[in-house]
Amino acid sequence: MAETDPATPHFSPPPPKPPSAADRKRTIITLVVALIILIIVFGVILPQVIDYEVVWDTLTSLEPWVFLVLLAAGFVYYLPEGWLYALVVPGMTLWQGSKAWVASTGVGSTVPALDLVTRFGMYRSWGFSIHASMRGIFLSGAFDWVVKFSLPVLAVLLMFLLGVQDLGFLALVAAIAGIILVVVLVVLVGAVRSEAFTRRIAGILDAVATWALEKLNRDPIPDLADQVILFRDDAVGIASRNGVWAFLASALGKLWQYVMLVFSLRAVGIDDGVLSLFEIFVVWAIVMLITMIPITPGGIGIAELFYIGLFTAVAGEEWADIIAAGVMLYRVFQWALPIPVGWLVTIRWRRKVQRGDLPDPFAPVAGTTEA
Repeated sequence: MAETDPATPHFSPPPPKPPSAADRKRTIITLVVALIILIIVFGVILPQVIDYEVVWDTLTSLEPWVFLVLLAAGFVYYLPEGWLYALVVPGMTLWQGSKAWVASTGVGSTVPALDLVTRFGMYRSWGFSIHASMRGIFLSGAFDWVVKFSLPVLAVLLMFLLGVQDLGFLALVAAIAGIILVVVLVVLVGAVRSEAFTRRIAGILDAVATWALEKLNRDPIPDLADQVILFRDDAVGIASRNGVWAFLASALGKLWQYVMLVFSLRAVGIDDGVLSLFEIFVVWAIVMLITMIPITPGGIGIAELFYIGLFTAVAGEEWADIIAAGVMLYRVFQWALPIPVGWLVTIRWRRKVQRGDLPDPFAPVAGTTEA
């Protein structure tokens, strides 16, 4: 059953709104930049190191069962991600969480400005309050961040413990990830253990927000520090009950991607003697961190470039074409598959809203005091 607003006051991060004209303009600019990057990556850089004809021949020579296994794995991938969403929104089912994940992921991989709007809209139309919806979005993002920053650090530490001397830029990437991870963990753990710590952080946030809003000629948010404390108390309750499971769900979702990548590379003929499981893990973790920077939707172009480049650097240039085939195969089911599925789920949801089967999530409700 959906969670309604509690009687006690609470604070939520401001909910996303339907895209404005300025948002649509920014989206167009983002898509144009992404298209330029794709042309440079796939039309200029990659043709210098791989032969597309060999890549195509490798993919078309695969047995049908390979594609069926990856298709099934691609759908299984939705479950741990949906589980994470459900764990941080009390009353949400696994089915709802999975639909929200694939819808926001599919839409966000093509129109970045719509991902949070879609997810928030689904939550609201299913009966969850603004507060519960935004709290869930915040908490799932926090768990994802911790996992994504932990994995590259773990990978490079394992390399160091195994005696790998020349870590190159991987050491720098891991160091940056480690610093960010420490800061995030200090803030999260401090907020959980101490209200005084949260109040100090909230005071800093209040000062920064007030300064920024003044520069934008906007009114400051009243009692922001006190509201953050209320949000912290509520979020900590959810995290204390489901935090371990939420971390596990997020980790399972990410590691399932790794399993799909290993299978894809093995399917095209990259055996353990060419790329070991450990080497694949290290590159996968580093690329996952790099693609957190929203240069292109879903990291398209950027991920392929780094995967092929790093794997080829390890395996040797003679394997570049086969590696590229494995990477392309993986990205079809890891990145591309959620796009049509996500849009289908989103369109069906919007039709239910338009028919009146679900309430309009962005319609003003008279007499409510939702924050």
